Amino acid sequence: MILAPPLLQNRLLTAADTWERHLVVAALAGAPRQVVDVGGLPGQLRSFLPGTAVLAANIEPPADLLVPEDGLPFKDGTIEVVTSLDALEHVPPAARANFIAELVRVTARRLILCCPYGTPEHAAAELEIAAWYRELTGEEHPWLIEHLENGLPTQAELEGCFGPGATYRYHGDFRVTNEQFKAIVEARRRPRPSTAWRFASQRVTHTPDTRLTDAPTPYTNRVFVIVDKAAS
Repeated sequence: MILAPPLLQNRLLTAADTWERHLVVAALAGAPRQVVDVGGLPGQLRSFLPGTAVLAANIEPPADLLVPEDGLPFKDGTIEVVTSLDALEHVPPAARANFIAELVRVTARRLILCCPYGTPEHAAAELEIAAWYRELTGEEHPWLIEHLENGLPTQAELEGCFGPGATYRYHGDFRVTNEQFKAIVEARRRPRPSTAWRFASQRVTHTPDTRLTDAPTPYTNRVFVIVDKAAS
């Protein structure tokens, strides 16, 4: 497969699981005319949806559109497809129900949200990898700290926020993802020719795993929640 320049750039510069979740979301979205990606980076999802007008909305730069924390500036049911990739875990638990309600409110056809899947095993692994990063770098990792402060969204929490009618699909193994994360950090923070070459070669030749399952395991990495407005 020959990759277009934006896709090749994403593949080289992003983590494997970031690449994979964008591929999954793009496949679930189909070929829409319009997408608003809430919490996304400008241009990132757009490179996976050629021909689609994708607007990255966020509460702080970089963003195509800056939006307030408490709502989206769109009328009810006016956005064909709404996506949100790995943003919910950065929302404080008390604000998550409103965040999801706003996504559902503005969606005209399909909403696709994905986030790390909260199980006791995943929570314990997050503590472990945050400690590993702190020991290696002497710093806290900003998004790992937010994960720990907010807690990863659980199945019960998601079902309470979405209510009936949502479909849940599950992806990946956080044990694999955490090893990939460690390889990226070591290549960046302990740069040696052998380490950098090993990471780059593995990254370029990595075959994306986009398989979704109907049921989670204790080691599930991510959940995809789909809401079809036309079917509700």
